[in-house]
Amino acid sequence: MEDVDAAPTTLARARDAHGEVVLRCRPPGTYELVVNGVFAMDTVDVATEELLATLALDRVPARDRPGDGGRTVLVGGLGLGFTTRRVLADPRVTSVVVAELHGALVDWTRAGLVPPAAGLLDDPRVQVVVADVRDVVTGAPPGSVDAVLLDVDNGPDFLVHDGNDALYDAPFLRLAATRLRPGGVLAVWSASPSPRVRAALAQVLGSCDEVLHVVERQGRTFTYALYLAPAAPAAPAPAAPAAPPTPDA
Repeated sequence: MEDVDAAPTTLARARDAHGEVVLRCRPPGTYELVVNGVFAMDTVDVATEELLATLALDRVPARDRPGDGGRTVLVGGLGLGFTTRRVLADPRVTSVVVAELHGALVDWTRAGLVPPAAGLLDDPRVQVVVADVRDVVTGAPPGSVDAVLLDVDNGPDFLVHDGNDALYDAPFLRLAATRLRPGGVLAVWSASPSPRVRAALAQVLGSCDEVLHVVERQGRTFTYALYLAPAAPAAPAPAAPAAPPTPDA
């Protein structure tokens, strides 16, 4: 159980062009990520980080055509690694691109300073790109991924980086949707229910599911939200023309 009175120990701290990132540990073993002085995430309850991957991949349809290969997923935000680890647990996934703004967090993960993510980046299916997720999505070819999972901030109402506000509006979500293969899924994590995100995804892709998860911590109740929107499925292949009737003998 989380000890809310125990002082955290700072394991690593770094500053880059986007601000300060701090990795901490609170007894008896809760890891925390603080960015620009704002709580980003910890290991107390990671159910929604994992569900972001599970529910999105569950919605990706099976492919009937031979030679299509496995699933390719773009994850916005490395965090403490829970979303990416759950993506990799799906045996259909053959490629994962992780966009992470803070290079120090990637370095700490590779160095083993983030125990929940131990060995995560050693998986040959993983490619980490240290960059703004907007640039990574822009650079991805249209129709190249089966799912785009966005957990790069706390949602539009509790931002770590003010510049991330645009990630939750229709223009960027529409761009991300164009990177999906037919039937692919665009999914967004938010620290609180967001009618804005739900409406923007529904506007872009025509429908959006909201999944809520209630967490009790430090004597307070929080409701985390996941938003999942599917791209249109592939059009059915045209039926083969009927054989002409055989003339009567």
